[in-house]
Amino acid sequence: MNYHDGSAVKLGDIVAIPMPGGSARARVVWLGDTREHLEMDEGFVEWAESEKLLDPTQVVIEWLDQNPLAHSDPQYAPVGNYMFTGLCCVTRVDTMRCSERRRGVAVAISASRGRRR
Repeated sequence: MNYHDGSAVKLGDIVAIPMPGGSARARVVWLGDTREHLEMDEGFVEWAESEKLLDPTQVVIEWLDQNPLAHSDPQYAPVGNYMFTGLCCVTRVDTMRCSERRRGVAVAISASRGRRR
């Protein structure tokens, strides 16, 4: 799985997502091609897997700052802190260092094996 510039997408990458009011920062927390993800809300993971929501060409991001899609209008469904997205307009801003991954900040889960690596 690669960004439009050809560089590989990695768990923990910090990305900029274009929004109408400017870009918003987020972290890549789930890769659609390998099904690996960072430690995240297991209820969300179970729901997304059971509904087969994550396409192999997509990633799931988690907003780092205020969710740019948040609202308080009761006529619309509430939004969570995760978003499924393709990579066409996503720009990598920074990457998580390997030392942070080893310390457990980014605990990868292998969906194919169903256990921590």
